[in-house]
Amino acid sequence: MKFFIERYSKRAEENPLWLVVLSDIMTNLMLFFLILYVFNIQPESEAKAIFMSGFDKNKAQEQKEKKAEEVVQKFTEADVARKLAEELYKAGMKDMAEVQITDKQIKINIAAPVLFASGKAKLGASSSEVLGPVAYVLNKLPNDIIVEGHTDSVPVKSGDYASNWELSAARANAVVDLLAAKYAVPQERMIAAAYGENRPVASNDTARGRALNRRIEIIVSRK
Repeated sequence: MKFFIERYSKRAEENPLWLVVLSDIMTNLMLFFLILYVFNIQPESEAKAIFMSGFDKNKAQEQKEKKAEEVVQKFTEADVARKLAEELYKAGMKDMAEVQITDKQIKINIAAPVLFASGKAKLGASSSEVLGPVAYVLNKLPNDIIVEGHTDSVPVKSGDYASNWELSAARANAVVDLLAAKYAVPQERMIAAAYGENRPVASNDTARGRALNRRIEIIVSRK
């Protein structure tokens, strides 16, 4: 027995292949416990999805293509928004219509007097000069659209509306109806919202501030 042990020990020292096998076993165990740890710190459904996605090449490819499409869409949105700003500038509408681009939205701010007479919600004849180029951009993008009506804080004293909120609602609806009827912007993509005097962008204590607060905002979501 002693001879066998001495002989085996000598062979193990000369040819330590058992160390390679042991290293493989330890590596596999480490990976196994690492996977268990990941499953433990994340919700089960999320962890399972992450784990399985590593084996689903088709799904991984689809996700890459989706990301690429989103990047292209962002560039397209920014490009058409810049072109709209240029068209409004060329038409002499720089001080009456403004285009703002952020990561989350494209906002088209139109001064109410460009579109409506004081206290009214009927679109004027010159409204097409602004809403025509805007509609062209809206039809270029598949994004959802919110048309917001805003007023100053001066109470409505005459006309067809009892409050600024009603006036702002009627104006927002008028813009939505025109965009759909005249420029074929899909109705299912548009929402009319009314805020009256409740979301001012300037002080209502000055004439200039009140003029800035009387506006229509057309917001294109970039989400």
